[in-house]
Amino acid sequence: MKGGAKTLFLKLFNIGIMFLVTIGLTRTLGVEQYGVYIFVFTLVGALSEPQFVGLRTVAVRNTAIYLDEGRLALLKGLFHRLCHFSLLGALVSAVIVLITAWFMQDKFGPESLWIFLIAAALPVMLGINRIRDGMLRGAGTVVAGQFPKLVVRPVLLLLYIFIAWWLLNDSFDARWAMGMQVLAATSAGFVYVYMMRRYIGSSLYHDQVEYRTREWFGGMIPLVLSGILLGIDTRIGVLLLGMLDDTAETGKFHAAFRLAELITLGHAVANILIEPTIAKLYNSGELDKLQKQLTFVARVVFAVTLPTALVLIFAGEWLLGIFGDEFVEAAPALTILAVAQIVNAGLGSVVPILNMTNHAKDTARGVALGVAVNAVLCFLLIPHFGVEGAAWAALGSMVVWKLYLMLRVHRHLGLSTTALGVLRKAEELRE
Repeated sequence: MKGGAKTLFLKLFNIGIMFLVTIGLTRTLGVEQYGVYIFVFTLVGALSEPQFVGLRTVAVRNTAIYLDEGRLALLKGLFHRLCHFSLLGALVSAVIVLITAWFMQDKFGPESLWIFLIAAALPVMLGINRIRDGMLRGAGTVVAGQFPKLVVRPVLLLLYIFIAWWLLNDSFDARWAMGMQVLAATSAGFVYVYMMRRYIGSSLYHDQVEYRTREWFGGMIPLVLSGILLGIDTRIGVLLLGMLDDTAETGKFHAAFRLAELITLGHAVANILIEPTIAKLYNSGELDKLQKQLTFVARVVFAVTLPTALVLIFAGEWLLGIFGDEFVEAAPALTILAVAQIVNAGLGSVVPILNMTNHAKDTARGVALGVAVNAVLCFLLIPHFGVEGAAWAALGSMVVWKLYLMLRVHRHLGLSTTALGVLRKAEELRE
């Protein structure tokens, strides 16, 4: 509970700082420039998140097991291989970003090429940072793993943006905003280095090194695939609005999406805390204990989510007005996104339980189904309803893939992830 309270505080702090960052950027860049910035940043995230999900999950799962069993040579080998894979993935992401920049010049203007070029550097630092985050979580130091990402990076980002705006004034644009993102991620990387040395450094400096590359990356392929699909699913609305509509609509939708992220706070904290527990209890065969943990976490998450969602539904226009008068139009979309997050919380932590119990292929299948629903609905609804169409597509996708994965968890493990609790006892299902 102590670690949970600290992680909750860090998440709240992060949301507050990132809210200030978003307000600062919308006010200084304007809705058009902010839309271009968000489109590029979202594209980089969609390309990079797959490897981040895979790298972090493999790091959490194996670090917890190797430290528990004292297999330090394997821990050192794991870190090396994950870094190699991250650099390769960052190179591929950068190439795709630059190709996209070339084709999008006519829509966004020739100056947008610089935004894409600067953004192409982000996956390098973010990937290495995510590996260190995962290993620190696996070592049981969840707060140390979250501190650089949730505190250091956003605080420095806000500071760098303010300094750049103060020095450049009217010359501050989306290119400088993206440059500050790269600088903040790099700065956070140095803090991750310190955290690694402090908490698990001696283990990584073990004399011997052992590799199980095929085992690690054989299990990582479905994680990367599900990461690709999750990255697309959460970002497809922003990307297709930028392609099918204009950048102003992209900026409005992202403002609503940013507010809706407030609702996910409890769920995000729960997933962070429960991942190492899932790995350990599943590895030791203690499914009854695991079920109790899942039910407790699901009920706490839903109790936190529901009132937060209701606040956003009834105060949406006022909250969106903080970003600027143009953003108030996204209030109906915010209501739809809030309902989607209520569904998300009610069905529980389906992705962590499948990924941590070697059923990541089911995660990939379920999210693929959700992406298909999201894409089809976006193409059908965005041309007619704009921002609201993207929000309805997000809700439809959430319902489909969460229900599918909930049923897969119950079939494979005999466990229930919902706030309602167990459907049947795990003991009976095993018999």
